[in-house]
Amino acid sequence: MKKLQWYFPDSIEEALTLLKGGKTVPHSGGTSLANRGLSSVSALVDTARLPLKYLRIDSGNLEIGANETYASVADGLRNILPGNLLIESLGHATSTPLRNRITLGGSASLFPLWSDLLGPMAVLNGEIRAEGKNGGSYDVFAWIRDHSLQRETLITSLFFPDAADWISCYYRETRVGFDYPSFTVSVLARINGKTVDTVRIALSGGLDRVVRLKALEEALTGRDVFHLSSVDVLSMASVPFGRKPSGSPEYLSAVAAVQVKRCLETVLLQEERR
Repeated sequence: MKKLQWYFPDSIEEALTLLKGGKTVPHSGGTSLANRGLSSVSALVDTARLPLKYLRIDSGNLEIGANETYASVADGLRNILPGNLLIESLGHATSTPLRNRITLGGSASLFPLWSDLLGPMAVLNGEIRAEGKNGGSYDVFAWIRDHSLQRETLITSLFFPDAADWISCYYRETRVGFDYPSFTVSVLARINGKTVDTVRIALSGGLDRVVRLKALEEALTGRDVFHLSSVDVLSMASVPFGRKPSGSPEYLSAVAAVQVKRCLETVLLQEERR
């Protein structure tokens, strides 16, 4: 059995020095180690001692340290940003023991099947902030397109501009509560009276991993909320899927479109139901 060297740095600078060379990778919650492919890894840099555990809100902008767990984020946001989409998505992802273990930095590094983070990142215009060889801020689409960005690089935080005061809906398609989602739907909106000021819609789990449904967003933005009934949501929300244990590509595409429509009805028409 292959032996791995472990390092436990006390500073980000020390961690970045250890990551140089390409065969040493960061370790946080550890839930993705089985999928990382350790045959090419010689050492792991544990991030537990690094100052990367925090929730900060400033003028509606939210920054979350990479070492925060799903459970700690969901609990913390209930106090500072009640109603935030991340509360629903992270607070119901996978099982309770794993929510207490999975970190946002670790999840954002690979966006594994259980992440429940990809869709919310897309609609919240989330940025991955990193230091090291490829240090900088990246939107989620750029990050998942280029895996080389992770080399000799450490995710330090996730940043969400304009994270407050949204009406939201999150849906995860599963057979049982702690199962991996076949797909997720993330919807954000702001409504002025009966007019849709802004709406953002993301669908994850298809062949493209995550997509913003821009055409559907444009069809609803600036219109009366009841205009939703005039829009062919099922057609505009259709994206291609691969075959999964939960169903055929055609089935998943159809079910996902239905759930997008239901989320939009929940968000845009909720005031009319009161």
